[in-house]
Formats: sequence, C-alpha cells, structure tokens
Amino acid sequence: MKKIGLFGGSFDPIHKAHVEIAMCAIEQLQLDEVQFIPTRHNPWKNQSCANAKERLHMIHLAIQGNDKFTVNTIELDDDQNQKNYTIHTLEKIIEKHPNNKYYYIMGMDQANAFDKWKKAKKISNLVQLVAFQRGGYEPLLDVLNQYHFLVLNNRPVYASSSDVRQGHIEMLNPHVLRYISSQGLYLETMVASRMKEKRWKHTCSVAQLAKKIAKANHLNEKQAYIAGIMHDVAKEMDQKEATVIMQNYFPEYISKPYPIWHQWLSRYVSEHEFLIEDPIILKAIEDHTTASVDISLIGKCLYVADKLDPLRGYDSSKQIELCKKDINAGFRDSLIDFYEFSKKKNREIDDCFYEIYDYFVVKGEK
Repeated sequence: MKKIGLFGGSFDPIHKAHVEIAMCAIEQLQLDEVQFIPTRHNPWKNQSCANAKERLHMIHLAIQGNDKFTVNTIELDDDQNQKNYTIHTLEKIIEKHPNNKYYYIMGMDQANAFDKWKKAKKISNLVQLVAFQRGGYEPLLDVLNQYHFLVLNNRPVYASSSDVRQGHIEMLNPHVLRYISSQGLYLETMVASRMKEKRWKHTCSVAQLAKKIAKANHLNEKQAYIAGIMHDVAKEMDQKEATVIMQNYFPEYISKPYPIWHQWLSRYVSEHEFLIEDPIILKAIEDHTTASVDISLIGKCLYVADKLDPLRGYDSSKQIELCKKDINAGFRDSLIDFYEFSKKKNREIDDCFYEIYDYFVVKGEK
C-alpha cells in the first residue's frame, strides 16, 4: 500500500511555496508520492488566467528532477464543462487505485472553511485530510478536529499565486518564470507595480497596438505584445539603481540623456529579472525610444506603437492605418513626423537620430 499525497489547486501559476509544502508533506508524513492535481474549473474561483495546457506545463517545469512528484490530470481530462468538486475527483481516484492510502493537502484558509465544502464528511472518511500553515490564518480547532485534520509543522506560507500575478516574480522557479515571460502570461499585471497607473495604461495600450500592427504585417504578434508590455518597465526605476546598471551593462550609452536611459534599463530588467531570452524582443525594447539602423520589423512595430498610442491624446488613426498597411512606410513616416515636430518646437535632437533618419528616410533603406 502506497501513501499518496494529493495536492489540488489552480496553480495559476505554481510557485516555490507549492513545491516546498509538497516536500514538507513527504518528509513529515513519510509519503511515497505527491500528486499535483490542477483543476479544470475551481468552484472557489471564477476563472483561470492561464489555460489548462499552460498551467500543466508550468507544473511540470516546477517539479522536474524530483521523482516523488507527479502530475495527475484527472480533472483536466474531464471533458464535462462544469465546475469540479473535490469529492468527485477523490471518488474517481480511489475507484481506480483503491489500495492506496490518500492524504489530501490544503492550506489553513481552506481547512478552516472545510465545513462548507460539498460532502465534507464523506471526504474526511475517504482520505486523511492535511492542512499546512498559512500566514494570517489561525487554525479553527473545532473544524480541524471535527474532520480529523493532520497539521503540517511548516513555516507559515504567505505566498499566493495572486501575489505572483501582481509582480512577485521572486516566488517563481526560474524555469517557470522563463516560460511565463516567453508566453506573455500575467505580464500586464506583473509590470503594474513598477509604474504609475497612467504609464501602466499607456504600456498596455502600446502592447495591444504593437500586436495589431504586427498581425497586419504578418509578423509575430506575441513578440510585439511582449516587447510592448516590457518597453517601459524600468521607466520609473530609482536613478541611483539606474546609474549602477548603466555603468555596469551599458557604459557606452551612459552619456546619453537620462530620459532615454529607460530603453536600455528596460531591456536589462526584461532579460535579467524576467528572464526573457528572445533577442528580437530584447532588441525591440532597446530600440523603442531612439530606434537604430539595425532595428527589426518587430522593433519598428513597437517604435511606432509607442509614438502613436491613442492615449497620447491626438488623432493618430491615419498613421496607424499606414503602419498596418506597410510597417516600413509607417516607420519612415514616424521618423519624419518626429523630426519635423522637434524642429518646429526647437527641441534638441540626439545625434544618433540623424544617422537613423539618413538611413531610413534620405536613403530609403528598409
């Protein structure tokens, strides 16, 4: 007879504390295995942010290398489009493997409310219930004793998947974070804590516009969207921190005006903190303010989307349509517009712009 831990949840996304709790259960309860059971429809939540395939892939990334961790897709494999309840899942598992002893693991917040679960008494008769300590939730002993809970002696868990989605990326396994960034999952809410609301709305607007322009030009929409979401992620970075990063990673640009540092700083944050590896995305972020003679087509999509964002308060609809029709023509038009506007307003133009202007506008390169 095997002792099997069952750990259900949305895992949207799975984070380090999930894995730590599973390991704690194995050690303290001497389990042979812990099965992670991602839900299809969690009765306690309206919807998931990532789809089932994405959440499943993240679980596999988080538990790889530990032969006592497995994934049970019993709920994801259920093709009935209705909410899952634990009692139904447990009955199916036990029917298939009746000789195992099962331990159902949940947080103290759920354990305290267990008397409200569907067929709570029957669940407690089928499996051994296990609660792990969660910060801010004192055990309700009456409930725990009524349903014969075991309580893990773990360091209280304060982390939650919603915290991760709000930007606490330090709670993620690097493999999971790399996948999240590569797929553009949760990024809108993750970057929100790094900027003021007005800039966040601009960021989301730019990302959606860059995606639309890329699609219209038969380019990679996901690359354009991710570059758009990340393009201003370091715009409000502390100046002392920004200076250190520029000195260490971009010393050749440290003499450039401070307001344009953020294009290199945002590349740094995207690459070193969010673990984005795609060179096209990184280069697009780096080029989004000043452009460059070797700017990519995705870079052009981001450059024009940033300049033509409808939230900037002027009618850019004609320029946007030109960009959708021909990104090269739209990019040239944007360079011309910037040059003429700067001259009209007597604004200083960085020397690097003239090289770019000459290359794309005067010489007509693509």
